[in-house]
Amino acid sequence: MRNPDVTEWEIAVLGAGTMGLCIAQLFAMNGHRVRLYNRTPANLEKAVKQIESNLHTLVEMGQIGETLIGETLGNIRGGSDLKEAVTSADFVIENVAEREELKKEIFARLDEYCGPDVIFASDTSTMNIYEFITVSHPERLMISHFFNPAHVMPLVELVRGPETSDETVEAVKALMESVGKKTAVLNKAIPGFILNRITMAVFREASYIAENGWATPEDIDKAITSTFGPRYAFEGPFGLSDFAGIDVYERLGTLLPPVLNSSTECPEILRGMVSRGELGVKSGKGFYTYGDAEEARRARDTHIMKMIAAIRKVDEEMEAQAEKKRRRTGRHCK
Repeated sequence: MRNPDVTEWEIAVLGAGTMGLCIAQLFAMNGHRVRLYNRTPANLEKAVKQIESNLHTLVEMGQIGETLIGETLGNIRGGSDLKEAVTSADFVIENVAEREELKKEIFARLDEYCGPDVIFASDTSTMNIYEFITVSHPERLMISHFFNPAHVMPLVELVRGPETSDETVEAVKALMESVGKKTAVLNKAIPGFILNRITMAVFREASYIAENGWATPEDIDKAITSTFGPRYAFEGPFGLSDFAGIDVYERLGTLLPPVLNSSTECPEILRGMVSRGELGVKSGKGFYTYGDAEEARRARDTHIMKMIAAIRKVDEEMEAQAEKKRRRTGRHCK
């Protein structure tokens, strides 16, 4: 029987790539025993080294104490034996390559090795696993989609399958919230889930503006980071529409859709860049030019962590002010 206390759960992370190692780090930092599985031992060694590097970065930024490095690494046990990795797990999350046959093989073996109470999750960002994964207890199967870097980004998308139970959703929500994550639940597995759909909708229009020469990629980025950036840190599109005025949005919703890009094809700007080998940070050139890829990623991640820390501090201050106001109002009402 699964332990009702999610903080005591043992976690099995399958796949030690970029996402897998960060998810393993997240749970290990929060006191969970973590089994990190990868078929290739050399990749496990690289993953542990990267986790240690990530932890040192957090120490340098003052976000964790140095003693947590040893504690976190001590909570992680790597291995290339799948059965051994999942035998005592309460929650298993796969992060293997986005290949249907590979995922089918992994989940078939999980179904064989794990008890009926174990929750199975996939960190897929694009695939509807419910169309091809068959397990004995589909009510305990769901998608838990993290965002890179997974130990830093606050959100996890939880995507229900046709048979995922309410109990499973609530248990996984509790698990994620216990390690400091916010959750957004999607009640149906639609392509792209929530965030990737919105991301591509924005990129489609941004690339359309750039392709037509109406604005440069640099100015489009500047426009978004200088407006959406600070606003979306605390209010989404629905909250923003309330402040702008629903009547204003109704007019915009009448005027703009006919002139927006409605193409169902990949933006040409992307096809051209791929053909030229301009793949972004990993190739040294994308829309911008980069030097050392690892240094660029580290700087980006540090920026994200500082922004999240600042947002969290503001949220706490605003909540404290709201609580004081509630207390004053409560006294006046007596």
